[in-house]
Amino acid sequence: MADCMALHHSGRVGAVPPACPSVPPLRPDLDLYPGARDKTCQPTWILHDPVRNKFFSLGWLEFELLKRWSSQDPQSIVERVNRETTLDASIEDIVTLNSFLSGNQLTRVEDQTGASALHRSSLSGKSKFLTLILHRYLFFFIPLVHPDRFLSRTLPLVRPLFSAGFRKLLVGVTLLGLYLAMRQWTTFIHTFEQFFSFEGLLYFVLALTASKCMHEFGHAYTAKLYGLHVPTMGVAFLVMWPFLYTDTTESWKLASRRERMAIGIAGMFAELCLAAFATLLWSFLTDGTFRNAVFFLATASWVMTLAININPFMRWDGYYLLSDLLGVQNMQTRAFAVARWRLREWLFGFGNPPPDIFSKRMRRTLTAYSYATWLYRLILFLGIALLVYHFFFKALGIVLMTVELLWFIGRPIYSEFKEWRQRRTSFSWNRNTVGTVTVTATLLMLLVIPWDHYITAPAVLQPEQHKTFYAPVPARLQQAHVSLNQVVATGQLLFDLRSPELEFEVAKAGNQIRLYQTKLARQGSTDLLERRELVQQELRKALVVYRGSVEQMSQLQIKAPFAGELVMIADSLTPGRWVSNTLPLATLVDKRSLGVQVYVTEDQLYRVQSDAPAEFFPENPRLKSLRVRVAEIDRASTTSLTEPVLASRYGGPVRVRETSSEALVPRGALYRVRMTILDPQAAPSDSILRGVVKIKGESESWLQRIWRRIGAVLIRESGF
Repeated sequence: MADCMALHHSGRVGAVPPACPSVPPLRPDLDLYPGARDKTCQPTWILHDPVRNKFFSLGWLEFELLKRWSSQDPQSIVERVNRETTLDASIEDIVTLNSFLSGNQLTRVEDQTGASALHRSSLSGKSKFLTLILHRYLFFFIPLVHPDRFLSRTLPLVRPLFSAGFRKLLVGVTLLGLYLAMRQWTTFIHTFEQFFSFEGLLYFVLALTASKCMHEFGHAYTAKLYGLHVPTMGVAFLVMWPFLYTDTTESWKLASRRERMAIGIAGMFAELCLAAFATLLWSFLTDGTFRNAVFFLATASWVMTLAININPFMRWDGYYLLSDLLGVQNMQTRAFAVARWRLREWLFGFGNPPPDIFSKRMRRTLTAYSYATWLYRLILFLGIALLVYHFFFKALGIVLMTVELLWFIGRPIYSEFKEWRQRRTSFSWNRNTVGTVTVTATLLMLLVIPWDHYITAPAVLQPEQHKTFYAPVPARLQQAHVSLNQVVATGQLLFDLRSPELEFEVAKAGNQIRLYQTKLARQGSTDLLERRELVQQELRKALVVYRGSVEQMSQLQIKAPFAGELVMIADSLTPGRWVSNTLPLATLVDKRSLGVQVYVTEDQLYRVQSDAPAEFFPENPRLKSLRVRVAEIDRASTTSLTEPVLASRYGGPVRVRETSSEALVPRGALYRVRMTILDPQAAPSDSILRGVVKIKGESESWLQRIWRRIGAVLIRESGF
């Protein structure tokens, strides 16, 4: 359904039009219908152009002028209106109405001058080829059928669906269907898993098609119920995504706003009816293909109706419902004009009158609606730009995305700035302009001045020398020579283990070595001489096994590789206990080698300099901060996080992903920065402590940061 252009008496706002010596006659094919009363309870009329199927809303004054238009004498028309009605008409009203009629090609052309003007208007109204392409690839219609005759013949069959009895039946079906679905809620919810299969996707497309067909027939039959003509039904494409449409423009012939709203809401009502009956039917079906199809029919109808059709920011059903509810015809165009006027007054205080006559409350409503619509369209067009970029191959995607950003986002902004530039002679210093300049200067200062001097990154305080001890093989503890928190020296014996199995392997390998050496010593036999090479090979294998076993046996004597403190010892390490090679026996740390490991992102790395001062803030707020300094910066990104305490899997701030090797792989590029503590005596006694580091880095403004991120994206996406 298209908007209805409005021309109402507006109190002669703006400049006085030029004089009009005579008025051209109206086209004889125009139709005039009574309309709904406006907000001031004055009558309105609807002028219909059947050639272009366009509708125009006229106020009381315009109607009275048109009633007397046939005299073609402006002065005579004004005098008759003032004499025969309570209205106060003037020549200015005649000029304004004549300009409106001529501009919309509603007058009859009777001379060469008028024909030439009409030809120029026709040429200027044609879209340029490039503009046409830009609009067509994003949004275009394809009419498929002319359903008016079919709708007229089948209307008696569907007329009972508009009765009060059917509405009562629908309420009962909806309540019963929801009640039965709640009884099987777990099964109902689990059916959503079918969405993630090819069969589920097929069901969803079919269900969506069926519900949209019901939606459009709901509009069409409701329009026929009120005696309107439905010229076409077809398919439209929004960024190559198809959806059905029905031409119900003739609903503007209806004087009742309630009837127009009924046509607008009929599509959503039809979908909800379909969803209600499908929900009830689902409860009575057995598991299988048909039940899944009915489930998709029910859910697709509810979701699509609420998510799309009720949206008032695009010209779907929700927009026309809101337009009729507010009683504002051609709502978006008029609301945008009010919002632009309000914005200019806020910024510059021109003192211009509003472009339309609305109450203060309505102006606030339309202004809020306009700003919400602009924000919605900004997000929508950015999403479409990304969609066309990823949908097509890269070269074409870049072109289409650029066109989308420049044409649908940049062009309106440029047009508004152009309007401000044209009005620069009207600028004057007032409260609004002073506020605008102050706010603009403040924003520029916030963007340009490098306020950000510090870099904040996740960090962990831990000893650089630390080791956890394990038994090399499953073994039996002979003696534990240390205790918890004991300070040990380098090479000091910690645990004495014994492995009978390993001792057996050593003895077995020793016996094999002696056997093979004996065989090699007996060189008198010709047969043994031929097998000498094989015996030597077996001897070498036995020696390898023996040396490996002896090496493992030596590791059963666990000694401290460096001096430090034992901060953890396993419980119940009594002599004779068997320990596995996966049990951590103890952890030794050198608290004198405490350091801080920091992980910075790729866009922070270039700001970190060697020897830069920093401060470590422990996660525990009761602990004091530590002064640290940058010691070493990795120039290659970290492939695996070696500090599990920082991983998100264990409650840390660094997001990691799962891998088959159970390695902690960061999501995104991270670079490790090693830091030394300037005052080790002030370090807390905790061996491992999580926190954040604040590094004094290269100063950066918000504008630099934004530009660098844009550049990084452009460089990343520039490869073909």
